[in-house]
Amino acid sequence: MILTCSSCSTRYLIDPASIGEEGRTVKCAKCGHKWREYPPVDKPKQVIEEVAENEEIEVEDEPPVAAMSIREMAAAAPKPRSQPRKEPKKKKNWLGWLVFILLLGGLGAGAYYGRNFVVQVLPASAKLYQKLKIDVKTTNQIGLEIQEIQTRSVRENGVVRMTVTLKIANVTGVERPIPRVGIQLKNDKGHPVYSWSAAADQKSLEPWGSLEITSSINEPPKEAKYAGANWIGVKAQGEEKTQ
Repeated sequence: MILTCSSCSTRYLIDPASIGEEGRTVKCAKCGHKWREYPPVDKPKQVIEEVAENEEIEVEDEPPVAAMSIREMAAAAPKPRSQPRKEPKKKKNWLGWLVFILLLGGLGAGAYYGRNFVVQVLPASAKLYQKLKIDVKTTNQIGLEIQEIQTRSVRENGVVRMTVTLKIANVTGVERPIPRVGIQLKNDKGHPVYSWSAAADQKSLEPWGSLEITSSINEPPKEAKYAGANWIGVKAQGEEKTQ
């Protein structure tokens, strides 16, 4: 039940039973205003048994009831029991992770077992497979690559000596024979001005292995600006490496 002070409009929540059947005087705890408060109309009333006409009823004077502060009445009102808060259940997301792992595994398996098809569609992907040391079929039938070419010129006793260093790599999972390498010096227009051949110190290269081939010449042509290299006597390797 809510009581409202007519003087300061302060509102109080009290138990209707504390008012009593006949009402009682209440006092506002904020401004001290007093008034007579009666129980609500919809409150069930106590049934009084009828008394026979020949019986006399003794009525005792009701002792005066002191005015009770509304705050005291509100404190006396029974408080509702607080129910324990139910924590929301955590959503089970293991199913989503399982689907993600299966999907990722399927893509990985497809990329591995279908690697040759992937390389046919995307030839550039062969480099990625080779870096991971996964053998794939490419147009490079000899399985070797000239990956780097470095040149260095020094003057010794008035003679210019040029040294060319080639890095050779086996990009397959099987041992490969090493053919001779042709070295060309080119001018600024890309035309060869001098060439010679060189061979590795070993005849074959182990799977995924690499080695260097070094060769030198004296007094290279002054117009030589670049160095290039290619395999000699190998038809499958048509592309030339230039540095």
